[in-house]
Amino acid sequence: MIDRSVLKWIAVLTMVIDHVGAILFPDQIWMRVIGRVAFPIYAYCLAEGFRYTSDYRRYLGRLALFAILSEIPFDLAFYGVPFSFAHQNVFFTLTLGLILLWVLERCREQLLLCAGAFAVLCFLAQALHMDYGAGGLLMVFAFYLAQQGTSPWIGWGIFVFINLFGYAGGVQWAAILALLPIGLYSGKAGKRKQRFFYWIYPLHLLLLWIIEKYIRSGSWI
Repeated sequence: MIDRSVLKWIAVLTMVIDHVGAILFPDQIWMRVIGRVAFPIYAYCLAEGFRYTSDYRRYLGRLALFAILSEIPFDLAFYGVPFSFAHQNVFFTLTLGLILLWVLERCREQLLLCAGAFAVLCFLAQALHMDYGAGGLLMVFAFYLAQQGTSPWIGWGIFVFINLFGYAGGVQWAAILALLPIGLYSGKAGKRKQRFFYWIYPLHLLLLWIIEKYIRSGSWI
């Protein structure tokens, strides 16, 4: 069994492998396959974090802050410019995911309101080109259900269905491999390095941009 700290380390390592492949070695598909494991773990931890947080607003503010802080490194790493609206980083997706969980929890007896909010948030994720789009929110929702005592298998089923059939081809099917480390998760917190798991995202993207632009291209001065 593994604790939450180890689970997050798996997410970080697979994410870094994915981004190294996408930015430096785009022909190495195996790196993108490994990288599919990262987001489901983050989505799972988000759903769990929502269940146990004592300060929802602080949690939401932290996600939103790092969404903003990460956007320039994200755009530099993937598009070579400091600002691009072509694709928004995964912290924006997680921020919307947390808002979705709050709505579902507060309005669980008002199905039409929940459905409407769900539809609006999914539309925003797609329209603003957030990482994983509406599928990312559906994965957060799937893990929210999976962590409920009354309907866990519905959540697991939604997660598998999204990743096998919800994306047009590619390697997204490999996201179901995340069920292996998640299944080994003991529910224990482990060593707390919360700041690291936030800061690693913008910092590693900035480093990859530097490697690609200055070192690998031979233009370092």
